[in-house]
Amino acid sequence: MSKNPLHRAFDLLTGQWSIFLEQPVPVEVLDEERIANSLPSFGFFVLLITSTIIATFGLIANNTAVVIGAMIVAPLMNPILSMAYGISIASSLLIRRSLVTLIIGTGVVVITSALITACMPVRVLGSEILARTSPNLIDLLVAIAAGIAGAFSLTRKRIASSIAGVAIAVALVPPLCVSGIGLTLDPEISARFARGVIRGLNHEVATGSFILFLANLIGITFAASLTFLSQSYGSIKRSWLALLAWLALIILICVPLSSSLRKFFLTKKIEMELSTIGANQQEPGTTNIKMPGIKQKMQIRYMYVNLKEDRAVLDLVLNVPEGTLTEEKVASINRMLFESIKQFGIRQLDVDTRIVPSRVHQYRETLK
Repeated sequence: MSKNPLHRAFDLLTGQWSIFLEQPVPVEVLDEERIANSLPSFGFFVLLITSTIIATFGLIANNTAVVIGAMIVAPLMNPILSMAYGISIASSLLIRRSLVTLIIGTGVVVITSALITACMPVRVLGSEILARTSPNLIDLLVAIAAGIAGAFSLTRKRIASSIAGVAIAVALVPPLCVSGIGLTLDPEISARFARGVIRGLNHEVATGSFILFLANLIGITFAASLTFLSQSYGSIKRSWLALLAWLALIILICVPLSSSLRKFFLTKKIEMELSTIGANQQEPGTTNIKMPGIKQKMQIRYMYVNLKEDRAVLDLVLNVPEGTLTEEKVASINRMLFESIKQFGIRQLDVDTRIVPSRVHQYRETLK
């Protein structure tokens, strides 16, 4: 059949562009692949241990690029997707194999990270570690989306390489490394800049990061199982009971994650308010002086928010130009913060503010 002029013009302009509807990978091929990946090999442990070493050093050094590199190397996504596939086809054998591999892999990562940290005691926690200690519902939603992407990429040969991107999105090994680091931390540990000593943070680091790993695991497994089923891999009639169990786990993990989500939005609100206040703060007598490259505004060097029902405890370290903030101004800022967070159900705000003063010196000289 000859094409009409409009179709011929479209083909000419787009180079005969069209959507390629690739057929899913045959069931037999996916079966063989998932069974093979449910059992650990020597290469599995080599990649797992090396990724753990990379991630642990990256976390201690607070180097984001190194941590991302460890995510790409880590092979933990394979047994998780094998377990999800086992759920969809109702294979208890595949589920058990994958689960054992996952448990062993988890233990290897935590122990390796703990041993490394024990050999080089950590005294200060950077943002890369602290960022993985307070998971919330957003992390679970990311894991669910990653589970869909990971399972779908396994069913299409052309996009199979996308699995590396999925591994980066959910970051399975770094949270486990943070758990290992938390297990060996000194009970009195410093965090970030000019904070001093925080007691009991080691337990918060270990448990918070492990909850993040569990949220990733549960979200990926449940979403991947549904993705496999939606493409006729397996049967809902045989797998509904296992799916119901994983749905119950999602509901269960949502309890601590919901509380953390409230804390997350509260923290962001306080950061926004402080940034707005800081933008209007200037060093006395320098209103009309422009000094390129020299910041004279208030900066947040450390902030930690702890929620206890309707009470919030705010710990602040501010870097401000010398003489900018008086005790009266700090009290005014605290009152503004309290009024802005009442919408989150906060009825009491306890603020501990530490001021790190800075002085800017300007030298002008004309040489001829």
